[in-house]
This record gives sequence, structure tokens and C-alpha cells, in this order.
Amino acid sequence: MPRLLRTTAFRLSLLYAALFSLIASAALGFVFWSTSSHIDEQIDARLRLETDVLMQLFRSRELPGLLETIQTRNRADNAGTFVYLLSGPDRDLLAGPLTSWPLDLDASRTYATFTREQLFEVQPYSKGHDESIRVLVTQLPGGYRMLVGHSVQDAKRLQAHTLTVVAVAIAGILSVALLSGAFMGWDVLRRIDAVNRAAGEIVHGDLTRRLPISRRNDEFDALALRLNVMLERIEKLLVGMRQVTDHVAHDLRKPLNRLRSRLEVTLLEARNEEEYREVMAGAIADADDLIGTFNALLSIAQLEADVDRDDRVPFSVSALCEDLAELYAAAAEDKQVAFRSEIESDITLNGVRRLIAQAFSNLLDNALKYAPTDGTIEFRLRRERDAIVATVTDNGPGIAPGDRERVLERFVRLEAARSTPGNGLGLSLVKAVTNMHGATLVLADNSPGLHVEIRFPHALPRLTSAA
Repeated sequence: MPRLLRTTAFRLSLLYAALFSLIASAALGFVFWSTSSHIDEQIDARLRLETDVLMQLFRSRELPGLLETIQTRNRADNAGTFVYLLSGPDRDLLAGPLTSWPLDLDASRTYATFTREQLFEVQPYSKGHDESIRVLVTQLPGGYRMLVGHSVQDAKRLQAHTLTVVAVAIAGILSVALLSGAFMGWDVLRRIDAVNRAAGEIVHGDLTRRLPISRRNDEFDALALRLNVMLERIEKLLVGMRQVTDHVAHDLRKPLNRLRSRLEVTLLEARNEEEYREVMAGAIADADDLIGTFNALLSIAQLEADVDRDDRVPFSVSALCEDLAELYAAAAEDKQVAFRSEIESDITLNGVRRLIAQAFSNLLDNALKYAPTDGTIEFRLRRERDAIVATVTDNGPGIAPGDRERVLERFVRLEAARSTPGNGLGLSLVKAVTNMHGATLVLADNSPGLHVEIRFPHALPRLTSAA
């Protein structure tokens, strides 16, 4: 209960309950006041109507007719609802249930409210002295005075009943609001406890744990869904970090051991200058491999962090591809591989030129590495309606469909013996570059070989000259 009272939901519910109760009290109070005023106006209107009827009778039948009517009405009113009095010029009571005029009410059309005890001080009714009576005193011609009274006890009961209903309604509204606030606070507290338990398990190492999501599809579920996406991303990053650590340890151990062995063997016996130079050249080559691996990892990390966002400028990707095609055509000729290129002219792209050049170079390096002798490599660039499409194809061994997503991860090499030169970071770098530029990377079957397609969205207008 103390935790429940401290919840924001309960406090807000309490505030809303107080405000709603205040508004409801004002509204119901206005209803009560309006009803009471209307009842009082009805009683006064009835008194005026009775008085006007008796005055018309006085004018038509004069004093004897009025006396007879007042006495008849007093005798007929067994419920005590109306009271009729008539006094003469000398203030002697001529008609009515009293022996004398009870009060000094001489003004014409005078309204007043009295208790039955005040009005009937000489002859109180057994009905109760606390009963209120509304009276209207009228001055008649000849010095006569007439009093018409009406009991307001029924009206008071109705007003008291209305007041009770109003009070009960306000109390009910406040109680329901408080109970609703308590329930809402308990529900929020229960859901927060579930989130705390899940967060505790995640903190203690269970990265597969996710925040619970209900069927309500409310703001808590939207927040939990967003946090679950974040947790899934964190889990993938941590798993990827572990895998990278394992792959780095595995891939760097071999060149380091080779470097150490070469240097150790060299120290076993004296050698001439040429032999030392050969050993030093081999050590430098091993160091270059290590530096290349670390540089590739650093480049991928920078790409994923979008460090080079501000370096994006429009440039001619057609000119870039023509330069790469000329370079790799010569390399393919040395390996006896046919190289074909189809580069559409005057295509521009908004991006980082050196990174896109690195991505294309990695794809062409892979194609050249795995293309067989007398094989074919094709390099194309074309503009479509909503994209710029670059493709690299070869007729080498290709990649099985089940491995096409996996080879985009760091240090993944499909060759079990890992005897082919490389560090397994080329395609990972290509994927990072495409992601940075909002492009799509697709690996497909070339039957035989591999078909790689990169689709860059939002092509810019043609340039008149190569950038």
C-alpha cells in the first residue's frame, strides 16, 4: 500500500478525482439551487393565484361571500396545506383558525415565511411546530386584510431529499475515483515490477530476456516493444563482439606465430645479408597482413558509426567505375580471365567516393580471386527509375543460399582450411558501406558463380562532365 500511494498513477487519479468531484459538486449544487428556487417560485405563484381568486370573489360577492368561502376552505383543508385568515378594519379576526391576527403584516402583497408555531402562537397545530408556512398578506378595500398561507413542508422534504442525493452522488463519485485510482496505480505498479524483474535478469547476464508485452497495445507496450528492439540489437552486438573476438584471436594467431617462428629460426644461426633481407621482407608482409586486418576492422566500425556522414558529396560514379574497370581488366588479363564492363555514362551519386570505390574494389577482388581460368567477370553500372544499380558477376564456385547472409558477417570464410589469402572482412566492409549510403546489397546465384547487386536510391541529375 505505501508503494501504491507513491505511484504517479494513484496521485494523478487522486487529483483528477478531487477536480472531478469539485466540478460535480458545483454542477449538482447549481441543480439543487435551481430546483429549490423553482419550488419557491411555484409556491409564491400558487399563493398569488389563490389571493387573486379570493379578491375576485370579494369584488363579485362582497364580504359575505368571501367570509363563507374562507370558512369553507379552512374546514375542507384537513391536510393543513392552506391557511386562510380575514380581519376587519379594527383588526378583529373575521375568519380563520385563529382568534386574532397573529402578526403585524399590514403592507399589501407582503410575502413571509414562518413556522407553524410562530403563526399559530395562540392555537398551535398538532402537526408540529417546526413546519414552515409561506404566507401572502393582501390589503382589501374598506380596511380589510386577507392572509393566504401555504405549507412548504413537502417542498422542504423534496429539497432535503435532493440535497441527500447530491451528497451521496458526490461521495460515490469520489469513492469510485479513489478506487479507480488505486486500481490503476496497482496495475501500473504490477507492470513496472515485471519490467524491473526483466531488467534485473538482463543485468545479471540473461541477454535473451525481453520486457513483457500485453494485449492492450498501449503506451507501455509501445515502450516495451521499442526497448525489446534495442535489447535485441544490443544482444546481437555483444554476440557479434564475442564472435569478432574469437575470429580475431584465430586469424591473428596464425600470422603472429608465423612471424615469431620466422624470426626465431633466423636467430638460430648466422646468416648472410641477403637471407636477413628475405626474413625481414617476410616479417614485413606478415605485419602488413595484421595491419590490413586492423584497418579493415577500424573502417567497418567507423562506417557503422557513420563517422563519414559529413564527407558525402555528389560525384560521378560513372567515372569511378570506368577507372576501376580499366584497372581490373588488366589484372584479369594477367590471370587469363575475361573482363567485361558496361558503364552507363553521366551517373552521379551522393556519397563518399573513397568508400564506394573500396566497396566496388572488394567485390571485384573477390570475383577475380574465385573466377576460374578462362572464366568471365562482368561489371555493370546503370540508372533505373528510382535507383542506381551496380552489379559484379563471376562464374566461380558461388555461395550457397544458406551462406549468403552469413558471409556478410565479420571474419566469416566458407573455406574450412582458410588457405586462401584474406581475412573474411571484405564483404563485411561492402555491407557497411551500403548500409551507410542507404543502399541494398543482394547476393544471388549466377548459375554458375555469384551475382552481387548494389542498389543506391535517389539518383541525382546527369552531369555534363565527369567529376
